[in-house]
Amino acid sequence: MLLDSTQNSDVQTLSCHGSQRIHATLFSILKMLFHSHTRREEAPLKTLDDDVEGQVLLTGCALPSAPCVFCGASKENGFDVIWENDRYIVFTDINPAAQHHLQVIPKRHIESVKSLRRADAIMVREMMEIGHKVLDDMYVSPNLRRLGFHIPPYISVSHLHLHVQALPYRSFLRRLKYPVVNGRKGQEKGFSWFVDAEQAARILANDNRVRIMPC
Repeated sequence: MLLDSTQNSDVQTLSCHGSQRIHATLFSILKMLFHSHTRREEAPLKTLDDDVEGQVLLTGCALPSAPCVFCGASKENGFDVIWENDRYIVFTDINPAAQHHLQVIPKRHIESVKSLRRADAIMVREMMEIGHKVLDDMYVSPNLRRLGFHIPPYISVSHLHLHVQALPYRSFLRRLKYPVVNGRKGQEKGFSWFVDAEQAARILANDNRVRIMPC
């Protein structure tokens, strides 16, 4: 479904701001990681997490104040909706990074994956099930799928959304935006601004929080 001219302008503006914010975030994260490595005997590692997740993007990189665009997701509002029920909606990403790139979102407003708690592991698995069902309908091989969430501040829309992708990615740079890093020493994930959906569900089920640092 095509966006009309006004809606397309609004969404493209949001996409532009989001892209600028994401690239600024990535640069800031890598910069903080470098400085933390060079001063690791002066400060505990946890300060990196506090800086990255709490302070790095609070100056100069925030999106302009606007209503949540995903709260209004519907065919009438110009979204290419391909599946929905009373709780969730699925639509195509306006700027796809992969061969197929969809978003699964809850209809009620939830800020991000960082907002989730143990009880929300069920919701994450429901979103995963929906994503896999849609990819099944597209005949996408199980080994060519990636489902996951970006972790704030590395997000462009502050409404929980599950990226559902059929690989390959359109470019090497697009692939870099969705790194899945396995955890070590009993942790589910390593340092990454993206969390695989299965990782997120297990982290929450273990009564932990999803964050950029290993968890």
